[in-house]
Amino acid sequence: MDITNILLLVILGSAVGFFAGLLGIGGGAILVPALTVFFLSQHHDPAIVVHLALATSMSCIVINALLSIRTHHKHHAILWPIVSAISPAILLGSALATWLVIEMDSKTIALIFTLLMLLVALQLLIGFKPRATAAKRIPKTELLPVGFVIGFISAIIAIGGGSLTVPYLTWHQINIRKAIATAAAIGLPIALTSGVVFLMQGIHQTNLPELTFGYVFWPATLLISIGSLFTTSLGAHLTHRLPVHYLKKIFAAVIVILALKMYFSFT
Repeated sequence: MDITNILLLVILGSAVGFFAGLLGIGGGAILVPALTVFFLSQHHDPAIVVHLALATSMSCIVINALLSIRTHHKHHAILWPIVSAISPAILLGSALATWLVIEMDSKTIALIFTLLMLLVALQLLIGFKPRATAAKRIPKTELLPVGFVIGFISAIIAIGGGSLTVPYLTWHQINIRKAIATAAAIGLPIALTSGVVFLMQGIHQTNLPELTFGYVFWPATLLISIGSLFTTSLGAHLTHRLPVHYLKKIFAAVIVILALKMYFSFT
């Protein structure tokens, strides 16, 4: 890999880290389309470039989730009973979605990803929040189907699940800081499960580029993670200084453009 590509991946990681810190989202919304275009530019097999992008994005989320959990746990903000109760369904939903994605062709995945990103962008623009319910303990019979849906959708678009988990928990009158911390902890089983399935299913693939293990392109994981380390805290610091309302609109436009770029790369 030449110095230009190394710098591109570090810059990509910096952008992901900045928006993750600033808006609490990022991850796959930026990484998947950007890495897909990157892998296509490197003349890798178009049939597997989106799989590479999803798997590599998930590997980055594992690292970020571990760092986030460490910080949130120090502040005693993670609601571990919810994490333990919802995780079995999260694992099942993530594993099933990843297995289905591997069986799809790149163009179909790109179409699904683009449609879901349009919904994410719409949520950013209108700021829809469900009407809060009375505060009460969430029953396990509710957490299991919700966890399955969160794990399934998150694995398809390679996100940690925060954009789904945080609104759900705040809907149940859980403090926003605890909701964010708990969502970070829930993101780890999503990323780990999806990453393991990608690794296992990709071991016997013969058309993968060098320096991959399964579908994960490890140089990209390392460089993106390095880039995000320098900007995540900066983004979080600027949350209280910048007009976040307008930045959400810019971010919504960016992820739609990236998703459309990815999809039309296959036409």
